[in-house]
Amino acid sequence: MTVTADGSAPVSIPTSMSAAVLRGSVGSGDVVVMERPVPTAGAGEVLVRLLLSGICGSDVHFVFDGTAQTAYTPIILGHEPVGVVVALGEGVTNVDIGKRVSIVPLVTCMECHHCLAGRTVLCAKRMCLGADCEGAYAEYIVVPARNCLVVPDGLSDELAAVATDSVATAYHAVAYRGGVVPGSRVAVWGTGGLGLSAVGIARTLGASVVVAVDPRPEARQWALETGADEALEPDVALDRITAMGGVDVALEFVGRQATAELAVRSLDHGGRAVVVGVGFDQLSAGRIMTFVLRERSVVGSYGSEPHEVATSLDLMASGELVLPRVVGDVIPLSAILDGLARVRDGRTGGSRIVVDVTAGVGR
Repeated sequence: MTVTADGSAPVSIPTSMSAAVLRGSVGSGDVVVMERPVPTAGAGEVLVRLLLSGICGSDVHFVFDGTAQTAYTPIILGHEPVGVVVALGEGVTNVDIGKRVSIVPLVTCMECHHCLAGRTVLCAKRMCLGADCEGAYAEYIVVPARNCLVVPDGLSDELAAVATDSVATAYHAVAYRGGVVPGSRVAVWGTGGLGLSAVGIARTLGASVVVAVDPRPEARQWALETGADEALEPDVALDRITAMGGVDVALEFVGRQATAELAVRSLDHGGRAVVVGVGFDQLSAGRIMTFVLRERSVVGSYGSEPHEVATSLDLMASGELVLPRVVGDVIPLSAILDGLARVRDGRTGGSRIVVDVTAGVGR
């Protein structure tokens, strides 16, 4: 297929592509790199030649333990991509061929009352790339044009990829659900990938105090490198935080009952706990009287809005947000199963492993 943009040379697009596919059932570990047809952009859609895509913890659940489900298999995994637009479907006017774009991972209807109110993460028909529809561990992907955000000049492909989820999800939790503003006192419980992004974002937004909590010595060091004022072990963190008067915002990135309870207990009067970690435990957040008299609140946080991805891109491009460990190793598509295993086993150095979907393809 050949596509011509106004004023540009023809772009030759192959009919087949390499893609990492969860071929067996969810949790089977059966991921293979195989040839798949290159999709065609329909009305309102664009075809993007992908460059990089980050590995998320949800991919690990799809592949190894089955605690998260895909809509079907076989399916191309991956939902943190950056690429270059190579073809436009009918009616697309918001992006041009040749533009480098980050792709918002949630595809939403833009018709329901949640979407119309600007809360697309709550769309009842939402689909996530690589979970509910074909994903980004591939050479090409078709997505709605509205999901494409032009990458600011000077921002690396690696940062442009992870901004779509690892950074923007943390931004949504810290800035919108947490309401962190200049002077806020913040505790981040769990400083893996998302938690480290939250530490940096809270600092960028002007938090006066950022306390990181994690049982792993190396994770505490990563948090200090990212901007935390203190990094504490969980068994001493609550006493230390309450001794300083508690925090205004406590962010929980672990997804366990015990950690969520500690996050709530670390709040000052009027504080808000934001639960981002996904788990199956029951949430027990204390006595009703305590919540009423101290006006505490607990909220969940999921994903991000497109404008929050755009803000994340701009903050990193401008240098206002610096996340020294957000990107780790870049691996070829052929090593995807090993990369997923490294994430499963915690062998990432606190950083996102990024897949180069062009490496070794030879097209």
